[in-house]
Amino acid sequence: MAEPAQPLHQLLELGAKHTRMLAFIVAACIFATGVFSNIYPIRSAIFIPLALVIPFSQTWLHRRLQKSVPTQALAITLLLDGLVTGFGIAALQYALVPMLVFVAMLNATVLSFGNMFLWIFTGFFCLLGALFGGMLFGISHHPIDTPLAVNLVSLIGAALYFGFSSFHSRQQSRALLIAKNQILQQQEEHFQTSRKLIKYLPPQVWESIFTGKRDARLQTQRKKLTIFFSDIKDFTETSDEMPPDALTEMLNTYFEHMSRIALRYGGTIDKFIGDAILIFYGDPTSRGAKEDALACVSMAVEMRREMQILRQKWQSMGIERPLHVRMGITTGYCHVGNFGSESRMSYTIIGRDANLAARLQSVASPDEILISHESYMLVRDKIMCKEKGAVTLRGIAKPVQVWEVVDFTSDTQESSNWIEHELNGFAMHMDINKIRNYDKERVLKALDSASQKLKNTPII
Repeated sequence: MAEPAQPLHQLLELGAKHTRMLAFIVAACIFATGVFSNIYPIRSAIFIPLALVIPFSQTWLHRRLQKSVPTQALAITLLLDGLVTGFGIAALQYALVPMLVFVAMLNATVLSFGNMFLWIFTGFFCLLGALFGGMLFGISHHPIDTPLAVNLVSLIGAALYFGFSSFHSRQQSRALLIAKNQILQQQEEHFQTSRKLIKYLPPQVWESIFTGKRDARLQTQRKKLTIFFSDIKDFTETSDEMPPDALTEMLNTYFEHMSRIALRYGGTIDKFIGDAILIFYGDPTSRGAKEDALACVSMAVEMRREMQILRQKWQSMGIERPLHVRMGITTGYCHVGNFGSESRMSYTIIGRDANLAARLQSVASPDEILISHESYMLVRDKIMCKEKGAVTLRGIAKPVQVWEVVDFTSDTQESSNWIEHELNGFAMHMDINKIRNYDKERVLKALDSASQKLKNTPII
């Protein structure tokens, strides 16, 4: 892309200056031709240097006005142009062709840099200048017979003025187009950069920042949250036995599937700590403590189901020790927000209950979900739980009442839509709600085929 020779605002300012300068040069040439043709007295020659000095003085005045009254500087300058043009018309004894040229150049200038309202006022000031100029220079009772030379100079000057104005307009349009393309390119670059950066932040956080609901500064608040903490059982031993590439791929697959479930339930993914995941509900958006807790526990149940499917896939790939996850959930008050420094901050939570979720996870069995009594009281009407009793946790002064999540209440009834069964050499996980109508026959055929193969295969 071609770069503009000058910044856009400089090009506009330079074009306006040169356009005004050319208009006054045309006026000076008309005065000079009139004096040379003896149509105007020799004293009228004073208007020639004045016509050349006025644009410089007005440029100086415009810059001064921009410092004191920046919003009105252009309007004042254009109104003075109208007043000066009126005096010039009177000084030319209202000669028809030069007068029309003066008025045309004034209109072009005002309409290029002003608006219709300002154009009306500039015309009024031009009329005032012509009247006061007539009183000052006198008004002839007989129309002046303008020589051909004056008319020719006026028309040639007008042609040059409007030609230059057209060229300037073309340059201005080109500069605007280039500036627009540059802005669009910068917006696209910023958009692509933003898409990369937002992967390092929870979607709820960057969305609140971009919409102006949250500012990127050090601030925290105390809020009631439901906190989820999960960890992979025996991950250290698993990492010692597996090649690094295979371990990395398996771990990234695990994080990808768990993150999708968390985002679907509206959870704020705080961070990945090695093989652990910290997620919380209640900030920056909240549906209320009860709904937040229900969403969090529902997420954990679906994560456990998803892990059963992933383990089956990993076993089919020859991975001898597929991942098993332990999960802990609690509800309580924490400080949430931006922690760190002005140069580097992190959006996270701090508080007793954040540690409690990690402690609950640490005492959970593989594929077990443990929740605190506070979380249980919020979800007990929708989630079936089993009491585990009071448990002493490391770093927690008093024993904590703990409950084990069994399943959704509706899924524990006879009409359950989730079917699972795992034995050595056999694993089945079926969510009837997710089976599409046109896949039903294929599922039935697969089950019949597996059943017949098992019946016809002798097992020692």
